[in-house]
Amino acid sequence: MTVTPKKLLFAISDTGGGHRSAAMAISAAIAARAGSGIDCRTIDFLRATKLPGLSKAPEIYDYCSKEHVWLNNLLFRKTNTPSRITTLTNIVYHQSHRHIENELSIAQPDAVIAVHPLVIGLLAAARQKLQASWPIIAVVTDLITIHAAWASPGADLYLVPTPEAARLLTKYKIPPQRIFQAGFPVHPKFLQNKLSKVQARQKLGLHPDCFTIMLTGGGVGAGSMEEWVQMLQNRCAGKQLLVITGNNKKLYQTLHQRQATPLLHLYGFVQNMELMMAASDLIITKAGPGTILEGIAMSRPLIITGAIGIQETGNIDYVRRHRFGYYCPTPAQACKTINEIDAGLDLNSLNPALPNTTIVDGSAMIADIILQQVGWTYAHLLGGAS
Repeated sequence: MTVTPKKLLFAISDTGGGHRSAAMAISAAIAARAGSGIDCRTIDFLRATKLPGLSKAPEIYDYCSKEHVWLNNLLFRKTNTPSRITTLTNIVYHQSHRHIENELSIAQPDAVIAVHPLVIGLLAAARQKLQASWPIIAVVTDLITIHAAWASPGADLYLVPTPEAARLLTKYKIPPQRIFQAGFPVHPKFLQNKLSKVQARQKLGLHPDCFTIMLTGGGVGAGSMEEWVQMLQNRCAGKQLLVITGNNKKLYQTLHQRQATPLLHLYGFVQNMELMMAASDLIITKAGPGTILEGIAMSRPLIITGAIGIQETGNIDYVRRHRFGYYCPTPAQACKTINEIDAGLDLNSLNPALPNTTIVDGSAMIADIILQQVGWTYAHLLGGAS
């Protein structure tokens, strides 16, 4: 019997790399369960509006993250109420509904998974206009500091990573029966890694025995990474440094021109982050939830440099409270901490083992919930359902 694949549409926007990464992580977990029985497609719905400004949201976010974080924070504050989000959603939908409805009509989804706060209300309005019945499943990708847009009404389920996120959605009047704590969508490859540090370093062509530091600023390469690289080279001598600049090509070129040591390794946007982390003794990152949870999944100590935007601020306390790492807002503080860790002086203050695998294995639980929503069962693998 031929089985018609169920169609899942992931609605995101590439404002930073985290939303697409979360969608890919969930898609991978679904593929592991359903194979070709599920067809996953991802659309940037802010681009799809084709509105001036909003359709350039990814570029605007990248620019602000690198140059003007204050502007991101201002927008966060000015829009962080349910009433303002509802008003903005109504305006955007009125101006762009034809484009949004066209994307959905072409996709013909069996379910829509919203992995960005600003698309939830647009999807709910479009579903009503199209008189469609597909479920909307919102996957919240912020851990602690939750923007009011995540609580846009209209989703059938709100899947959250933490109890703090669940409490905030309830505070924003989302019915508790629609909220489910499912963990964070970490890609399964981070949990499946079996390589030792030495094996991972050999795969990457690195020195196999050097204490290795991974430094990343997220998908946009945000933060004062040039200053950090210089300080790490000066004060953490003899340590191997993996610098991931993301999509920040200017930063990559700047660092490449001054690269003068075999222990400094530069990378742009990478698809093998799990291998980079496996090769590392510790990870230096901004407070983005994706990299934090990936590092936790790999049981690597974290050094958090700061928050790029208000939405990341709560993640710093999350890491410290659960003893997953340290908050070092300056390179000098980080170098001191790194040297103490390398000397074995400070590891007892950390929690190297995962206290609760649910938080990092969210992709599996989210995948199961989505498959349940579209009526997929393991009988489909045998061709016993259509």
